Amino acid sequence: MKILIANDSPFAHFFVRKAIASVMSVMGHETVIWDINQKSVYDAFDEFEPDLFIGQTYNLNRALIQCLSERPHVRVVMKASDWGPLSDKIDRDKYPVLIANKEEIENVKTLMDATGKPDVLYVHYDDHRLDETHGHWRELGLKVMSLKMAADVFEYTGGVFNPDFACDVGFLGGYWGYKAQTIDKYLIPLTKPESGVNVRIFGNQSWGIPSYCGKLAPGHGRNFLASATVCANVSELHSQDFGYDMIERPFKLLSNKCFVISDHVEDLKMLFPSQIVFAETPEQFHSEVRKWIKPEMADERQVIIDAGYAEVMDKHTYFHRVHDIFENLGMPDQQALTMEKFDLVKEKLKL
Repeated sequence: MKILIANDSPFAHFFVRKAIASVMSVMGHETVIWDINQKSVYDAFDEFEPDLFIGQTYNLNRALIQCLSERPHVRVVMKASDWGPLSDKIDRDKYPVLIANKEEIENVKTLMDATGKPDVLYVHYDDHRLDETHGHWRELGLKVMSLKMAADVFEYTGGVFNPDFACDVGFLGGYWGYKAQTIDKYLIPLTKPESGVNVRIFGNQSWGIPSYCGKLAPGHGRNFLASATVCANVSELHSQDFGYDMIERPFKLLSNKCFVISDHVEDLKMLFPSQIVFAETPEQFHSEVRKWIKPEMADERQVIIDAGYAEVMDKHTYFHRVHDIFENLGMPDQQALTMEKFDLVKEKLKL
């Protein structure tokens, strides 16, 4: 099978698409990530002629509709913007979440009229949220599936302790305005000298604080995280306030046998009730960090680490997510192949 995956940026969702592409490639499918900003729709489709297209409703335009209309055999899976009862009332100035606009909705309707596609829409939220966050898409007659974030076993699993990276708290990621609203409360106070906590931060954006240690060379992220006694997980404001939109970080950390302390996000706690330590407030977060970095907590940390690793490897890798894509497309042979290949990968990587 030939699979074309549309990508529009180098940020968080690129890494999800890259992980899905890696799984598809391991399965033996010819898979290409198409940068929509570098190559036209017509060139991408004419050169590759996909059997399965994975894109986004918010990047749907006339050219893409035409290319899909000319290829009725192509299966179409699209990530959907929020469009449901919750998005009707959310304060978009306070919470800049991605909500479908009129043009996007009309383009999807046009594609549906022309082709009966998309076959399925996906979102990174838990199943129980979908009527609330994406109910209006369902009212159009579209199938909406949960495709939660997951662990990329090729990139973030199998880290090795390195004394050069050792610290009490490790964090790998960026710092920007919206995320700063939560990072400034949960993580930054621990970086102050008076906190008594050794925090190290790596990422592609400068944080402007002494705890920021710069960029990491490719492949070193997992080793850095494996060398921290505690790895911090801090979510965005809407996730804290509404309890949904789990970020990818905790899945990566658990798959790398890291001990995770997180802010409170309802859906994340439902998924990992005993595999992550949660804090309801910044003050509790700081208290939990000071408690769990103590050497005498090592055995208890290890019990939680082992439980988190087992849970993610059993249910929450991108092999599981690709399996779910094929299940929603009604392709049981590909579902089975996905998990067969995962068994081989686990054996090869000694996971």
